[in-house]
Amino acid sequence: MTNEPTAATGVALGVEELRRRALMRLVERFRSVGRVVGPLLFAFVAWILYTDGTAWRWALLLVTVGAGLALKIRLRAVAGTVAARFCQRDFRPHEALHFVCVHLLLISISGGLASPLLPVLFAGAYNAALFGNVAAARMVFACHIAGIWTLLAIHLTGAVHMVPTTFGDAFGWPGDLFLAVVAAAMTVTLSVAHLMGLRMREAVDEQLEQAVVAREAALGNYRERADELTTLSAEIAHELKNPLATVKGLAALLGKDASGKTAERLGVLRREVDRMQGILDEFLNFSRPLAPLTVRRVDLSRLVREVVDLHEGIASDRRIELRLDAEHGMGVACDPRKIKQILVNLLQNALDAADSDTAVDLVVRRIVDTVEVQVLDHGPGVPAALTERVFEAGMTTKANGNGLGLPMARALARQHGGDLRLEDRVDGPGCAAVMRLPIHGPRLADPLPSNTADCDSRDELPRPLEALT
Repeated sequence: MTNEPTAATGVALGVEELRRRALMRLVERFRSVGRVVGPLLFAFVAWILYTDGTAWRWALLLVTVGAGLALKIRLRAVAGTVAARFCQRDFRPHEALHFVCVHLLLISISGGLASPLLPVLFAGAYNAALFGNVAAARMVFACHIAGIWTLLAIHLTGAVHMVPTTFGDAFGWPGDLFLAVVAAAMTVTLSVAHLMGLRMREAVDEQLEQAVVAREAALGNYRERADELTTLSAEIAHELKNPLATVKGLAALLGKDASGKTAERLGVLRREVDRMQGILDEFLNFSRPLAPLTVRRVDLSRLVREVVDLHEGIASDRRIELRLDAEHGMGVACDPRKIKQILVNLLQNALDAADSDTAVDLVVRRIVDTVEVQVLDHGPGVPAALTERVFEAGMTTKANGNGLGLPMARALARQHGGDLRLEDRVDGPGCAAVMRLPIHGPRLADPLPSNTADCDSRDELPRPLEALT
């Protein structure tokens, strides 16, 4: 048995999934904004480079671009990788350096501490703290602070004239005290942006966790209520079976002495009672947990033949031909009672869907270590949108259906380690119900006898499989 996830684990998974989806939407919005703002920023820097012929600006740009090419760093590829990690809080610190370097490059070329692009660093520090993991946020913050004080040192030493001549005397040459104040103010504001991002992330995470806890509690209450209703309904259905059996028996007794219209009406009554009993049986089978399997070696071809023989009378009345195409001696390890229940359900569905003067084909084939049973009809088929929905409890395409047969049939097939699906016929109109089962059975502890020539009930190998129920 696999361990069930704890409530705490379920809540954590819910929070992470909600966070990931929210971040994905936010990243997409940032990308749309970046497609507009990014070209404008680079156009602004290109204008400065074009109007200011200072050699060091071109050298800085060429060195940065050359390093990127040497390291085979493509900004779009890096952006895509980081965006994916961003949404999973797996934003690695070294990946943040690519964007920090781009920020500092733009600021350096456009004026250093006098650059009009300096506020870009605030958004970078805040977003890294809000969305990235703690290590990446700290890396971005540290690089920003180091970059600010490095620019101050360059300004103070006078190694290069940071302010572009493009701006003329609008900025002039800022004094040392002014630059030091700008660096200190940037350090404080970047620290505030970093802390605000961290606190905002904690608040958002706390709200998400509370929302998920509340959702899990509500779902738990709904599940308990649903279980209570299912149990109550099963008890009611069980209690109704006895009165129905009594009604059926009395109708049979009255039918012995009746004739004409009275006998005909009593026959209708008995058939309706049979139909009600069938509905109750299906509901009880669906509401109960799957019983453990009793696995034995059976000839699946023979089992399918028995099901076909059971329905010959109904098919004949509806002018429908039943055709079986099966290999002989198809030995399969399974619970024959449950497999027969699946086959009966599939064949009854095919007969209900098939048109008169057509045929229903049953094909049994071995495919490697599995056996496949196909039930093919010439009816209207099932719309593609409903091929999976019909396996939901209560979903039916029949006027008088209850929507429990196919869900129960798939559950039994999967209990055997197989599966059941519906698909369109490839050779014309109609529906194909396809069941696949492992030949050697589900989770067998010991190998079954290799001789499958004689596959009757005496080869029984009881194997209750509680783990699959």
